[in-house]
Amino acid sequence: MDIAIVGAGLMGRLLGWRLTDAGHRVTLFERSEPNEPGSAAHVAAAMLAPMSELPDSDPAIFEMGTASLKVWPQWLTTLDVPHGLDGAIAVAHRTDVALLETFERVLRARSDEPPKRLDRAGLNDLEPGLASAFTGGLFLPREGWIDNRALLAALENRCGEIRYAQCVDLDGDPLWRRRRPSFDAWVDCRGADGDEPGLRGVRGEVVRLHAPEVALTRPIRLMHPRYQLYVAPRGDHEYVVGATQIESDSRTGVSVRSALELLSAAFSLHTGFAEAEILALDLGLRAAFDDNVPRVHWRDGVLRVNGLYRHGFLVAPAVVAQAVQAIEHPESSGCTSQSMAG
Repeated sequence: MDIAIVGAGLMGRLLGWRLTDAGHRVTLFERSEPNEPGSAAHVAAAMLAPMSELPDSDPAIFEMGTASLKVWPQWLTTLDVPHGLDGAIAVAHRTDVALLETFERVLRARSDEPPKRLDRAGLNDLEPGLASAFTGGLFLPREGWIDNRALLAALENRCGEIRYAQCVDLDGDPLWRRRRPSFDAWVDCRGADGDEPGLRGVRGEVVRLHAPEVALTRPIRLMHPRYQLYVAPRGDHEYVVGATQIESDSRTGVSVRSALELLSAAFSLHTGFAEAEILALDLGLRAAFDDNVPRVHWRDGVLRVNGLYRHGFLVAPAVVAQAVQAIEHPESSGCTSQSMAG
């Protein structure tokens, strides 16, 4: 089959790769220039955190994330992408210990594999850099991280032909099928730029740091009354630090308030961040539906794959599998108009 995918972010590239590997011919249309990536995937912390997301997400996210974790190791090894799957750690300062205890109770109630309590010695064994600031924490198995930019780069020449600076309007032009090249299937992976009913944009702001005095190997979550700070390693003492989640589709730059909160919280987590070099202050616009669950469905002759919210890397293999099924076997895929949770 000749397949056109609109949008060359995480989902577009992963889907293109799997379809190409299955023998299909794939063309991706990407509105951004090659050196000006515009997808949320380029900014993301790319954490694989099914347990951490349990308190605030639909059970379907946990199910898709758990299924996807069985696939990611093989994919990442094949693509030779840096990653870590050694679990994650949640901590809290003394004044916020109650938040960590509540977090633990929720996870124990909802997960078959509860978190492991760590005292200071246990924390020191896993992440020595945290033991001086915290008396203990929670170890979350089955969690990890992916080098998001390395993954996108690895997929560049494996996902089919990417035509950059190509804006395809799938919805505004009723005659688009006649005016554009003929393909056997069209797939909409435009994310927040997609014209899906009920779709909204949610800002996520991060700071990328190079911190030679910090040596964290796992994703770390810091409980806080206003937010959960996360620190995701990238190797060579580089880290992605984020927390903000703003209900807005604005693409204006990172605010001073957000930058101060992220940097202050990072310093409170590990004093070594005080001497870190700020590599970038970035924002990504995540696409989400009201239930924050991805949807794969046919509408107006186009397969729509959207609504990954902040769970894109976590659930991507499961979403890709359903999209491939819908393309290759549309009559039996069950993807007529239902969500992934359906």
